[in-house]
Amino acid sequence: MTKVEAIVNVIQDNDGIANWSIIYNEIEKYYPAIKKSKKWTAGVRGVLYREIKNNKNFKKIDEGIFALIDYDESLLILDEDKKDTETSNIIKIRKGQDKFRKKLLEKIKRCPITKITDERLLLASHIKPWAKSNNEERLDINNGLILSPLFDKLFDNGLITFSFQSELIISNSLKPKNIERIGIKNKHKFIDLPIKGREQYLEYHHNKIFLKV
Repeated sequence: MTKVEAIVNVIQDNDGIANWSIIYNEIEKYYPAIKKSKKWTAGVRGVLYREIKNNKNFKKIDEGIFALIDYDESLLILDEDKKDTETSNIIKIRKGQDKFRKKLLEKIKRCPITKITDERLLLASHIKPWAKSNNEERLDINNGLILSPLFDKLFDNGLITFSFQSELIISNSLKPKNIERIGIKNKHKFIDLPIKGREQYLEYHHNKIFLKV
């Protein structure tokens, strides 16, 4: 099986759409030798980008999110926005994400890690990604955390996750020097982390998004 075929199979397993974390976590199932190279993730990226450039097999849906070339992007739009035929799909998706952010900020006022309260410096991060959620999950505030930009990026890319005991879990793929520069410690407990009600979404993040490599 080629790398292209392996990526296709991973994305097919995930209903035609996946982000980098899902691809990295699941490609070994179809391409067992993938991790023999130290730069295997770069190899996966190179294959996928080449296919997109040549308009084969895959297309980019959003930052870090890819789909099979025949994937229907209207599946990412909230039902209430599907009637709006004058705006592009990406604008409709952004409108739905803005609604989610507004609802989440009403409930969570600050980043539980940095304690930042300035809304201009806060992001609403889906635990189970928008692209993998149904419409109910996309607007469910229990499927979200308010994080400052660095930790939003770390979380979205599967470089950190959170335990049910409000502990920070760091991926082995994050180099020790960068962990030190960020100023985080594995298993550090953040008592302000809103875990209750978010367990099912965190379970998804643990299994699908968090990088175990």
